Parts: sequence; structure tokens; C-alpha cells
Amino acid sequence: MLSYIVRRVLAVVPVLIGISFLTFALLHVIGNPCVALLGDHFTPDACVEIRLRYRLDDPLPVRYAHFVGRMLHGDLGNSITTKRPVVAELAEKLPATFELALAAIVLAVLAGIPLGIVAAARHNSAVDVGAMVWAMLGVSMPVFWLGLMLIYVFAFQLGWFPSLGRLPSGLTIPRWSGMYTLDALRAGDMQAFKIVLQHLALPAFALSTIPAAFIARITRSSMLEVLGQDYIRTARAKGVTERAVVARHALKNALLPLVTVIGLQTGALLSGAVLTETIFAWNGVGRWTVDAITGSDYPVVQAGVLVFAVTFVFINLIVDLSYVWLDPRIRYE
Repeated sequence: MLSYIVRRVLAVVPVLIGISFLTFALLHVIGNPCVALLGDHFTPDACVEIRLRYRLDDPLPVRYAHFVGRMLHGDLGNSITTKRPVVAELAEKLPATFELALAAIVLAVLAGIPLGIVAAARHNSAVDVGAMVWAMLGVSMPVFWLGLMLIYVFAFQLGWFPSLGRLPSGLTIPRWSGMYTLDALRAGDMQAFKIVLQHLALPAFALSTIPAAFIARITRSSMLEVLGQDYIRTARAKGVTERAVVARHALKNALLPLVTVIGLQTGALLSGAVLTETIFAWNGVGRWTVDAITGSDYPVVQAGVLVFAVTFVFINLIVDLSYVWLDPRIRYE
């Protein structure tokens, strides 16, 4: 098992190198990097400073090595718009995106797994058909349309939830992790925690619909495959209750494909949060990256692409490593 883990970790290295090179190339395929980085603030003197800072007159391999060196030291350049270090802005935005993605995947798991189990246990029944129709609708609904409908119905018409932002103006929470739910709990402010959840509810629900539908469909198909195995029929013949058969025997052996889908959907949520954060004015990496694209803020765009790609790679690594723990029968040569 240890050799497998080492091989999987080492296999990530060339992927990360490829990601770093593509991120580096982003700035060099758009034309004159000086113009791209300075925008309306372009002057000959400022261009000289940029060329020295990014070593634009050096050969391409030297520039790439310099880029990787700066990146490993936490230097992703400065934002063209705000003039602040990109890493400092990233540290402010990233917790908001993680909080939204984690809330969405929790909702997706809590909705998708039970629905898939019930659909498999009652195969070809009205419950099964209804669950799969719901799953198809969940996959088909565009996130931006669903988000706008949720805002219109639950924020404007019913007034149950706020429509935009992470907090109302005037309310501040002592920063610890940057995730307001954890920060409010750490501060012991339950009223602030309730307000944070109200702001989180609509964007998290909108973001969770597609992964919930995928999880429900994969849970159903995996459970149906396992429920047809001989050992399940043996357990039923020995008098084991149907609930125990499903929960203790079938579900445990149906987890591998389910864990894979949950991992992939978690990674996809981080990139899919771009639309959701824009619609709900959620101050995270997704909205930050969109604003950078529209404002041609290329250092910020580089950072956004880098974060999404690296996070996806490491989530997939964690999923791969979990296989050995979930199924000890697996042996890797």
C-alpha cells in the first residue's frame, strides 16, 4: 500500500509541472506582456520595470524557471487593478469559495445518496422513476437560471433569504479562517452564525443541484449492481432484514464509484462556483477571476486558473488514496 501511495504522489508532480507551465504561458500568448500587465497605465518606464521584474528579455526556459521560483516563494505578482499582491487577495477570496463549495457538496451528498439508495431499493417503482426524473432535471437545469429563480422567489417574493453577498452591511465577524460559519462559531456569536447560514443557503443550494443529481444516479446504479450479487441473496436467505442488507452489506461495497463521483464533483464545484458567485455577488475566487478577465487583470487570472487546477488535482489524489482504505481487497502492483 505504501508503494502505491508513493507512486500516486509522484505521479502528481508532472501534472503540477504541466499546470505551472500552462499558467506561465497564459501571460505570453496574449501579445505584449507589458501592455497586458500595465493596461491603461502603460508607459515606457513602467514597461522597463515590468521587463526587469518578469525577466521578459531572458530566454523562455529562464523565464519559466523564474516564474516557478517566484510561485514557490508565494509571489504571484501584483494585481493590475488594485496594485496589491495577488497572494494577499487570494488569501481573502479563497475561504469564501471553499465555504460555498463545501456547503454545496454536503447538501449534494445528503440529498443524492439517500435518494439513490431508495431508488435502488425500490427498483422500477414510482419512487425510482420519480427520483430519476428529478436527477435528470437537476443535471439539465443551468446554474445561472436556477440561481436567478431562487433569488426571485425566495428573496424578492417571499423574503425568506437575502439575495446577495456573504454578510449584510454593518455586520463584521472576527476573522480566523475566513469561512464565516467557522468564524461565527469560534466567536460564539450564534446570531451571526444564523445570518451567515441565511446568506449561504441560496447559493449553496443552486450549486448543489447538479452534483446531487449525479450522486443520486451513480448511487442508484452502483447499488443495483451490488444488490444483484450472490452474497446479497445469501444474506436475505439467512433472514437478514432488508434495511441491514442495504445499509451494512450493499452500501459499503457500492462506495468506490460513489467516492470517485463525490471527489470529481467537489473539484468541479470550485470551478462551477464562478457562475454562482457572480450571480449571488459572493466574494470568492470565482467572482474575483471573472472580474479579472473582464478587466484584463492577467496576474489575477493566472492565480485563479492555478488555484482551480491544483485543487482539482489534489482532490483526485485524495480520492485515489482513499480506495485502499475503503476496499482492502484492492492490491496494486
